[in-house]
Amino acid sequence: MATVWTVPLDILPRWLDSAEVQAFLSSNDQPNASADPKIRLAQFADVTKSLQRHVGETYTSVQAASTALFDGIGDGLGVPVGLKLAALRLVVTPVHLTRPSPQPLPDTVTAELGRYVFALLDPRSRRVFHVGSGTGNRVFGHVWAALEENEKRQVLTDPETDSAEVRETVISRIRDIYDSGHEVEHYVVAHDIEDSGSAADRVNVLVAGFGLLESGDRPTLTNLLGTVDEKAVRIEDLALQYSAERVPTLPTPCLLLEVKHAGERRASPESIYAAAREDWPAGTAVRGTADLPVIVFADNIVRAVYRAKSWDIASRSADTPLWRFTGDVDADLEAQFVNKRVTPDRVGLKRWPAHGWAPHLTHARPGR
Repeated sequence: MATVWTVPLDILPRWLDSAEVQAFLSSNDQPNASADPKIRLAQFADVTKSLQRHVGETYTSVQAASTALFDGIGDGLGVPVGLKLAALRLVVTPVHLTRPSPQPLPDTVTAELGRYVFALLDPRSRRVFHVGSGTGNRVFGHVWAALEENEKRQVLTDPETDSAEVRETVISRIRDIYDSGHEVEHYVVAHDIEDSGSAADRVNVLVAGFGLLESGDRPTLTNLLGTVDEKAVRIEDLALQYSAERVPTLPTPCLLLEVKHAGERRASPESIYAAAREDWPAGTAVRGTADLPVIVFADNIVRAVYRAKSWDIASRSADTPLWRFTGDVDADLEAQFVNKRVTPDRVGLKRWPAHGWAPHLTHARPGR
């Protein structure tokens, strides 16, 4: 087990809640601390700003962490020992296991992706640190190089296009991420692009438009929005979507609900159920169907299946009542449908409605 010092994303609330920090601010007899509360408050503010500036950074020794966080602050007075210790205890992180490197994508997935633009995100800071384009498994190329996964690199079918300097900087960042006990997150910003020229144009737009610097300077992009019509999607989600088996024949009647939260990486069964129970425009036919199967999906992948036992009025919108169902997980239907691909043509639609409500009560085109 290794030990590193990483400033986490939630450092501010943890710092403010620290009993050691509160004792420092309220006590006059802290070691190496001023008796003047105004000076202590100013020192606290300096360390707070420093921690916020260094969010997402990892240090391999306590000396390196101390130097980065405390040197040059405190208006020449330095930082009291008690305040230093309080900060360092909040950022120390044991690393038990190195995260595994990603597995190559199936051929069926790479065929669907075509040429794509990808972004690599540092989970410690939620910042994109590199964007690029390619085909096949190019999205994993830098990680495999950083982790010396030479066997996996054999599946790369397109040439490396980054300069040696950029490649070196990216690989160094990736090793730092893995050494800190995290793993790189891979996103596809756009895919099935016609040619390499248009892919390069999109990369340049991202780099210029968001201030991303391929030289490795700290980037400014903290969200993952692409163009107006596109959004970045985790490569794992695309792989699931394009490799997933199509759902079998849908039960009739049933209700399909698009719940975007269900596709999030950290969604739990409880949170998916809560999100699925938001207010819906359930008509009489839906509410009158006993034990109606409710199929919840996100990104065209089924995530959960319930049986609606009852409906309760939740709110009114433009004089139209909205309803919320109460139900139970249907284990049998989940075994048949979860993690399988459902597309709007299965219920007679060209696209899913924007509101996410798609009843399938008969074999005709769905309505309320």
